[in-house]
Amino acid sequence: MPELRHLRYFIAVAEELNFSRAARRLRMAQPPLSVAIRQLEDEIGASLFERTSREVKLTEAGEALLVGARRTLAEADAAVVAARRAAAGELGHLNVGHSWSARVEVLPVLGQAFDNRYPDVELVTEEMWNARMLPSLRSGTIDVAVSICPEISADFSYERIRSEPVIALISSDHELAGEESVRLEALADEDFLLFPRDFAPRLYDFFMSLCRSAGFEPKQQSASFHTRWTLGTWDASAVALVPQSVSSGLPRGVTAVRISAPPDPLETYLVWRRDDDRAVLAAFVDVARSVFAARPGVAARATS
Repeated sequence: MPELRHLRYFIAVAEELNFSRAARRLRMAQPPLSVAIRQLEDEIGASLFERTSREVKLTEAGEALLVGARRTLAEADAAVVAARRAAAGELGHLNVGHSWSARVEVLPVLGQAFDNRYPDVELVTEEMWNARMLPSLRSGTIDVAVSICPEISADFSYERIRSEPVIALISSDHELAGEESVRLEALADEDFLLFPRDFAPRLYDFFMSLCRSAGFEPKQQSASFHTRWTLGTWDASAVALVPQSVSSGLPRGVTAVRISAPPDPLETYLVWRRDDDRAVLAAFVDVARSVFAARPGVAARATS
């Protein structure tokens, strides 16, 4: 297989049909150029040029090689460009796992900003419970997680990108639906839509601690919050605690109410493997950092 540099030399001579001009174009002396062309002809086993004292012409073998040589060098140059872009995080794909709440506002905002800066990187998203995220990161099923109140492990890096108030979702027919804000204890007798703890242990404990701090143990409905949300079958007595950003995508019949004595905020993190140093992942983290930097409550990098 001819060396790429020999193909470049050959193309220059074939296009100039003059060894002196080709040498100047290549910024090299003519004798080593002539030697390189002879070596290429020996390797191929055919003359590529007809040389006389008056002109240089391509042979049939030379004509055939020129077509392939141009194609080969174009592909090689494109491969080099692609490699450089990949090294800069401008090409490739990322598999992104995300919490349910992120799909309403956080993920669309982040995804659009990333696509604007890196249009040739494909983001493949998958919604999953927090308990699945760390195993999925370890196995390589996903590359990064956008997680609200994520599970914690020393194997991973964490970047907090958003901190927002907790709000209550209630039926639009609820007697408190018209209130601008309510105290959490005012909802103590309602049925709370909570997921099983093993789906997202830290998030579940967070919600439970809010209720207990307000002086009550929440009564839990057997129906899942996500089922009620998807089907639009929200009971008049049903309550769900969610991050404020979810209020921008409420289904019909559901009202968001502020909690008057704000509890601790809910925090959204990016989570990724500590040993993953790919440029495309770093680019995603950087875009997330810049997109949410101006939003209230966003903190500096956290890796604990």
